[in-house]
Amino acid sequence: MTPRPTGDRAFAIDAAAVAVVAIAACATGGRLATMSILVPAVIVARFAAWLAVPRADRDLDALPEVMVFTLATALGAVNDWNTVSRHGVYAYTVPSDLGALSPIPSWMLLYWGLILRFVLTVFHYRRLAIPRAPDRVWLGASIRSAPARIAILLGLAVLTRQAIYRWFDRPVASWLPFALALGVAAVALRLDRVRLRVLAIVMIVGPAVEAILIGVGHLHAYHLGWFAGVPLWIVLWWGLAALIWAELADRLVALGGGSDAPPSRA
Repeated sequence: MTPRPTGDRAFAIDAAAVAVVAIAACATGGRLATMSILVPAVIVARFAAWLAVPRADRDLDALPEVMVFTLATALGAVNDWNTVSRHGVYAYTVPSDLGALSPIPSWMLLYWGLILRFVLTVFHYRRLAIPRAPDRVWLGASIRSAPARIAILLGLAVLTRQAIYRWFDRPVASWLPFALALGVAAVALRLDRVRLRVLAIVMIVGPAVEAILIGVGHLHAYHLGWFAGVPLWIVLWWGLAALIWAELADRLVALGGGSDAPPSRA
């Protein structure tokens, strides 16, 4: 079973939650006391508003939603902590309440749940009509294999993360693995035109919001910030990460029987 399409109200709620935190971060300069109260409050308000939306306009039932949101928060937080605290790929420039554990404030780690949940909402949005990802891959010939597709997605994620840990400050090597990974994904996963258009939008909107958080909120700083403080590899990573997260999250939900949409016959 797979998630249902998301209606306008649920989409607006998730978009608003992400926007409110971003605006507050810019308005307060990431003030620790304010953001530490605001972000949990926004999460609670988001869940209350989202659950009040009629079930036909929501992609998930309540329990799968809690599980997906928890997973989104954990993945975003762990990836951010590993990238910043262990590998020093970029730096947060706002106060943190975690001391020696991490320079990332806890509110930012929680914020990743809202961000990644909104990415999933975008891929489920009824008006975009993104087809469900098929089980097929192309490896010289078209093969029906969900495990092979999952392996490709995970492999691209692992390889690009390992590359950026080593080459984040190199003008070409920092972004080239991401460009190659997107090319491999487009060919091997046979990405449809709708999905490619959505990825292009994500690669514009995601970095644009980051540029605002960098320039106005002074939230964080990158090496090689060519695009208003945002490096090219981050632009490409937004598209690749969105693709990987959205499909793997859907497959986990389907595995757990988290919705009642009909299965794909692709």
